[in-house]
Amino acid sequence: MRALAEFIMRGRTQACAVAFLGNFLPFVSPATVGLVTLRKGSNEGLLVLLWAALPLVASYYSAQGNEVSQGNGLLTFVSLLSLVMMVVAANVLRLTRSWQWTILMSMLAAGVIAQAVGLLLGAEVERVIAKLGDMIAEIAASQNAEQVPLVPSSSMVLGAVALMLSMTVIVSLFVSRWWQALLCNPGGFREEFHSLRLDSLIAGILLLTLTAGLMMPNDFRFWAELMAVPLVIAGISLAHWGADRFSLGTPWLVFMYIGLVISAPVIGGLLVALGFADSLLNLRLRFAPESDRKQ
Repeated sequence: MRALAEFIMRGRTQACAVAFLGNFLPFVSPATVGLVTLRKGSNEGLLVLLWAALPLVASYYSAQGNEVSQGNGLLTFVSLLSLVMMVVAANVLRLTRSWQWTILMSMLAAGVIAQAVGLLLGAEVERVIAKLGDMIAEIAASQNAEQVPLVPSSSMVLGAVALMLSMTVIVSLFVSRWWQALLCNPGGFREEFHSLRLDSLIAGILLLTLTAGLMMPNDFRFWAELMAVPLVIAGISLAHWGADRFSLGTPWLVFMYIGLVISAPVIGGLLVALGFADSLLNLRLRFAPESDRKQ
């Protein structure tokens, strides 16, 4: 990865080429935009963004005349928006040097943008709802279910858009920062990520909002999960710190990530609890060696 980061920073042409071709790999294009923005500022980041956006723009407009592909227009547009959000998020991180505020900004911006997508691209949202409805109905019919288990709605689709946007931007920015550390400060990202922790007030507000969202109808499930994103990331950060502090090794972390994919509600809930507990108790300080404790 260091070689790729060095190639990107070798010049504008190289960065634009990686951003353009990186659309075929997850997170590469937005991470390239983020790295250039972190190192060289918004102007260079926006130039690289234009090249990263070219395949997406071409895909979006080619899909407009194809009834089979039109349902994918929303996903393409969301990918475009994630590139724009990368420039904003990278600048927030540069100015604040705070992962907490960068993550919160990304989460809130994703929610606002999702609502704007619902207003501006209502037809695309309806196509996605119709396709999801047909898929769910077919699955229910194949299983001889008496009724459809889930009826998709606009709120559900827009919540999924917000969650997808926020996660894409945050994960891509982590990759960007990791690449930047490889070039300028080897090992710096590890220390930075291991120390990620939420303020207790922020964590409390997020937990209350998450709890309220989970008590609402299923239409708002993704919106509730959006509120969990900062807490989950804080929990993952603490897990990485713990694995390093107690020499648990990489397999323990791999097990955690596999569990997060296979059983997201259970492992995600545990990570939320870890993130919230750490915001209140500062668990790193409590489990740190005696010589490292300042108070």
